[in-house]
Amino acid sequence: MTTYALKFEAELPDVVDACEAAFYEHFDGLISESYGRLLITVYMDGHENAVSAAKCAAMELRRKLDISVRRTDRDLVDASEISRRTDRSRESVRQLINGERRRGTPFPKPVAAPNGKRLWEWGVVNEWLRLNVPEGADPEHHLSRDEMTVVDGWLLRWNTLPRDQHVRSEFLEIVASVSAHRELHRRPRPESEAWVSSWNVREQVVQTESRPASTPSRG
Repeated sequence: MTTYALKFEAELPDVVDACEAAFYEHFDGLISESYGRLLITVYMDGHENAVSAAKCAAMELRRKLDISVRRTDRDLVDASEISRRTDRSRESVRQLINGERRRGTPFPKPVAAPNGKRLWEWGVVNEWLRLNVPEGADPEHHLSRDEMTVVDGWLLRWNTLPRDQHVRSEFLEIVASVSAHRELHRRPRPESEAWVSSWNVREQVVQTESRPASTPSRG
């Protein structure tokens, strides 16, 4: 069973201690305050994909803690933090980053480099480690960069639209997706065969036009 480690930034409650107590009563994960931000990591399993797990986690946090999840947390790390999380030496991590080890699969590109200090999203690095250095990766799966974008858009809509409008828009998106899928598979096969036939006809025409004219016979 796939376990997802989902990291969010949520609104800061009036009483952080009470929120923390309620969190550990209902969830498996971590919660902390950092520079005025409430950061939450929730471990979820039993879902078909990471986006579904993230949506469920956000709704459960709202229902059980009465807090709003604002966005996913990118969980940025530098080389030294990668070294700490993977339990590898800094030199070993430097070699991985520079492609001096595990040749053939480039290390992910950094998302930023303030003052030359390169930063990566841990979820992206962890997925690369899972494929290339399995012993250094977290056992849990993280949201990919595209999945974080999808979840952030959903959270923005969920936090701003009235519930009935949000549910209705979700329903319309699902229906549209299913309809498009059905239409794609409902498309009749003869249409493609007709295209092939027309292509063959045009090919025959080209060959016919390019054929040299016959020389009239001499009587």
